[in-house]
Amino acid sequence: MRDIDQIVARRRGWITLLLALVALLAAIDRQAFAVLLVPIQRDLKVSDAAMGALTGATFAVVYALMALPLARLADRINRRNLLAGAVAIWSAATMLCGAASGYLSLLLIRIGVAGAESAQMPTTMSLIGDVAPPVQRGGTIGWVIVGSTAGYSLGSILAGWLNDAVNWRGALMIVGLPGLLLSALVMLTLPEPRRGAQDGAAAPPVQEPLIPALRRCAAIPTLAVFALGNVFLQACYQGWLVWVPPFLMRVHGLSSTRMGAVFGGVIGASMLSNIVAGVLSDRLARRGPRWSLYLCCIMIAVSSPFLIASSLMPGLAGAIACLVVYTFTSGGITTAAAVVYLSVAPPQMRGFVTALMALVGNVVGALGGPLLFGACNDVLKLTFGDQSLRYTLLLAPAMFLVAGGLFLLASRTIEADVKAARAG
Repeated sequence: MRDIDQIVARRRGWITLLLALVALLAAIDRQAFAVLLVPIQRDLKVSDAAMGALTGATFAVVYALMALPLARLADRINRRNLLAGAVAIWSAATMLCGAASGYLSLLLIRIGVAGAESAQMPTTMSLIGDVAPPVQRGGTIGWVIVGSTAGYSLGSILAGWLNDAVNWRGALMIVGLPGLLLSALVMLTLPEPRRGAQDGAAAPPVQEPLIPALRRCAAIPTLAVFALGNVFLQACYQGWLVWVPPFLMRVHGLSSTRMGAVFGGVIGASMLSNIVAGVLSDRLARRGPRWSLYLCCIMIAVSSPFLIASSLMPGLAGAIACLVVYTFTSGGITTAAAVVYLSVAPPQMRGFVTALMALVGNVVGALGGPLLFGACNDVLKLTFGDQSLRYTLLLAPAMFLVAGGLFLLASRTIEADVKAARAG
C-alpha cells in the first residue's frame, strides 16, 4: 500500500497531465462536431432541430445513461484500464463518423462515441479524489478543466481549418486519430491509486446495490439542490457551445475557418479562469466548503451581463469582446462546481456521484439546451431570418442566473454534508 502511495505521490504531476490530455481530446471531439454542424447539415440536408438532436439530445441521453453503469465500474475495478479503453473506443468511433453514409448512420456512430465518452468524467474525478488531498483538489481539477477548455478551443480552430482543407468527413477522421495513441500512454504510465488514500483511511470498492446507492445519494441534502442548479448550468453551457458557431457564421458572416479561429480564441480565454478558480477554491476551502459555491455565484453574477450583450451587439468586434469577457469571468465555474460534488461524496462513491451529476445535468440540461435552442430558432427564423440567433441565445443567461440562485441555496447545507462524507 505504501509503495503505490509513494508512486502516486511522485507521479501526481504526470497523472494530472494525462487526465488533462484525456479531457482535451474528449472536448476536441465534441466541439469539432459542433463547429462542423453547418457543413454537415448542408451535406445531409436536415433541419436545425434535427442537428440539435444529433449534437445535444441523443448524445446527452446516451452519455448520461451510460455514465451510471460505467461509474459503477469505476468505483469497483481498475480505473486506469477503464479510462484507456474508453479513450480508444470513442476515438475510433469519431474516425468512423467521417465515413457515415447519412444522418441515421452518423447518429448511430455518435451514440457509440457518447457511450464511451461517458466513462471519462466519473473515472477522472474518482482518480483525482485519490491522487490529490482535499486542499489541492481544486487546483488539480482546474488543470483538468483547462485541458477540456483547451480542447474546445483547439477543436474549434482545427475543425474550421480542416473542413476548408479536406471537408467535414476528413476533419473527423483526423480529429479521432490522436486518441488511439493517448489510450496506450494511459495504459502504460498511469498508476492505479489506493481508494481513500487522501482521506486518512482505506475505502474499499463499493459493493452497494444500485437502489441503496441512489437512496444514499438522495439523503445528501446539498446534492439535490446542487444537481438542479447543474441542470440549468449545463443547459446554458451546451446550448451556447452548440449554437454560437452558427451565430458567428449566420449573423456575422464568418467563414468556417475564421469562425473556428475566433470561437477557439473566445473559448481559450476561459483557461486562465479555470486555473485561477482552482487556486481560489483551494484557498477558500480552508474557510469552509460553502465558499466553492459562493465562488460559483460570484462568477455567474459578474459574467451574465457580458453574455447578454454578446448576442445583441450589432458589430462583430463588440460581440467578440463581450464573448471573451464572458468566458474569462465564467470559465472557472466548472472547476469550483466539481470541487463541491467531490467534497460531499463518500470516497468510495465519487465516480457514482460524478455520474449522477452527468445524468441530471445531461439528460435534462445538455439534452434540453441544444434541442431547445434549435427548436426556438426554427420558430424565430420565420420572423427574424438569420438574425434569429441573436434572440435565441438569450436563453443562455436566463438559465445561467437560475443556476446561480440554486447554488446559493445549496450553500446552506454543504458544511454538514462534507463532514458526513469524510466520516464515511
